[in-house]
Amino acid sequence: MRMSSTEQDKGIRSLQRAVDILQCFTMEEGELSLTEISKKVNLAKSTVIRLLYTLEMNNFVERDLVTFKYKLGKQLYFIGNIAGQSIEIRSAAKATMEKLRDQTKETVNLYVLDKESRVCIQQFESLQSIRHIVKIGEKLPLTLGATGKVLLAYQSDDVIDKVINSENPKKNKSDLMRELNLIVDECFAQSIDEREVGSSAIATPIFDVNGDVIAALSLSGPTSRFKKDVIEELRDYLMDAGVEISVNLGFQSDR
Repeated sequence: MRMSSTEQDKGIRSLQRAVDILQCFTMEEGELSLTEISKKVNLAKSTVIRLLYTLEMNNFVERDLVTFKYKLGKQLYFIGNIAGQSIEIRSAAKATMEKLRDQTKETVNLYVLDKESRVCIQQFESLQSIRHIVKIGEKLPLTLGATGKVLLAYQSDDVIDKVINSENPKKNKSDLMRELNLIVDECFAQSIDEREVGSSAIATPIFDVNGDVIAALSLSGPTSRFKKDVIEELRDYLMDAGVEISVNLGFQSDR
């Protein structure tokens, strides 16, 4: 059922008003009362409080239960963190990813964390007729797939336990933990027919200037092409590319 133009206009107006409320907050005015927000956006308190309720329910704003003042919520931090990383990493990785695709003839993917999942933020598709493609922005698990395991391996024990308990992985916990520890030691992971039968991948971490893992770079393709000897050859190309991107982000590599 399609919305009428009037309904669409109301929706757009409500969205703009919500954006206006979020933009009220500044470094100097990190907390605002209902009255202060109402004055800033020039709307009635009754309208503002309805919008604030929706924003609060979705963690875009938080209300102090003592002062009753509002501040920006954690959801904006998560979104901003993803956006900031994505913009910087994609730019730093683009040329290297394209070169890696040309060297290996396989699909090259760049993933980042999205809460307790992973999302692909940039991809250079294989030029071969049979290839593995991932949807940009699609949320995927952390316990399945090479890039997922790379990103998970560098998280805290509490986060790892939480993810394992929520995803119910194919491997038992002790086997998965051994694999994650090995990934940290080798800066390398692989998955053969793990998330999807017929597709395989290898991955390596991307480090930032502080030495933190902020992304995972992978090569993916049909399992028929990811034989043991081929993986060893692809691994060298992948690892070099991972180091190159990390250095572009300011990481001091000893390789």
